[in-house]
Amino acid sequence: MVETAVPAGYYQSPAIHDWAYVVSFTPAKIYSPKSLHQLSQALHEVWQAGGTVRILGGQHSCSQIFENTAVIDISHLPLDFAVTDAAAGKVEASGWMHAHDFTARAAQAGLCLTALGGTDAQTLGGLISTNTAGATIRATVYETVDWVEYLAPHHPSGTFAVRRVARGDPEFDAVICSLGAIGFITRVAFTLVPNRTYKAGFSLKPIAEILASPQTIQATCDMYDFWRVEWLPGANPQGYLWSAVEQAAPDPDGDYPVDQEEAQLLVAIQQCGDGAFMTPTLQGIYDTMVAQFKPGDAPQATGPMRNMIPVDRLSAMLVLMAEWSFDPADVPAAMAVCKTYFDANLWPNLATEIEATKCDPHHMSPWNWGGLPYIVKFNFQYLTNYIANDPVQMKRVFDHLHGLWNALDHAGVPFKAHWGKVNFLTPERVARDYGIAAFRPFILPMFVNDYLRHRLGH
Repeated sequence: MVETAVPAGYYQSPAIHDWAYVVSFTPAKIYSPKSLHQLSQALHEVWQAGGTVRILGGQHSCSQIFENTAVIDISHLPLDFAVTDAAAGKVEASGWMHAHDFTARAAQAGLCLTALGGTDAQTLGGLISTNTAGATIRATVYETVDWVEYLAPHHPSGTFAVRRVARGDPEFDAVICSLGAIGFITRVAFTLVPNRTYKAGFSLKPIAEILASPQTIQATCDMYDFWRVEWLPGANPQGYLWSAVEQAAPDPDGDYPVDQEEAQLLVAIQQCGDGAFMTPTLQGIYDTMVAQFKPGDAPQATGPMRNMIPVDRLSAMLVLMAEWSFDPADVPAAMAVCKTYFDANLWPNLATEIEATKCDPHHMSPWNWGGLPYIVKFNFQYLTNYIANDPVQMKRVFDHLHGLWNALDHAGVPFKAHWGKVNFLTPERVARDYGIAAFRPFILPMFVNDYLRHRLGH
């Protein structure tokens, strides 16, 4: 983005969008600070005007959580990464550093995180604010975080000061999954672990062997360090399983090969799909791909955590996603509701990802289930490569997901929604399912946009 001759501190911009072109908007102001001092000045200006502001991170989210009339572009802020105690694994980094940059720098010091989500282009602040979770019950992405610093108003003067919240502080459960509503994350400290390497890859496996019961889910969790299964559209009994197991890797920079089947599927969806939905022809192509599957055709690799675990980072697919969590005991019932609904209202044109994620205690976390050790996430996916600029087709997808949301509610299957993906949360539902009472004292109105206001009732 190029600054133009407008009043100091901000510039006007063309439309901003997320990765999948689900959200698109043109803010009235984009602040583009080049230092923490300029950042504080921008925040103070918003404070004095009684306005609101949101931060543009990696723009991974396909919800409107970052949409606002005034936003902060972090791309010009200087990055910092420091190893403060190599022997103990202590590092600190700028909150606006992207995860792929962070993990690459950590690897140079022989260190890594214990978990990461499917992609690595999000910023550390974005990961923390939306509580992105990994496909594992053995670790959370944030268990290595020691403290988080963020800029927030220093009452009553309106000046901004850095606040530090450390693990063990009462405020820590508000900082993780803070929704960007408590301030601007500036710095994060970690105690990382020595580099880990994994053998990872894909295989076909009967879906019932994985998801038929809590016992089969647990058995899969016992077998793999990380896993997720693609529930293929229609009645196909096979699931496309990605799994990763810690194992020595000969290549410290090992990576996945190009996924040829993904490229073929992109072409098939473009030629034979119905917007973001299945057709009989596309269903036939899926079934043929499964029937002709050979284990040697599926991507397999060994390499470091930073390349093996964020398995989607090389994908050319643009995906609108809804990420909803369920009690493992309710997975068969949830799948039954989904199948009945999809059979009657079309299946999405992409498989539904299903994976287990370790629970956590953070107030607004969709993975906080009060006593469960882990939950099972359903990631409902719709390819948007070919409908990105078509509001009619996008509305079809949102209506389709809203119908599924209502069907699960009608069937009495409880679930919680990830804030950074598509959801239909209301203040009443948030009050019922999330720790909003404990979180509310930390909310700063200047960081609350319409998306949050309509859900938090703030």
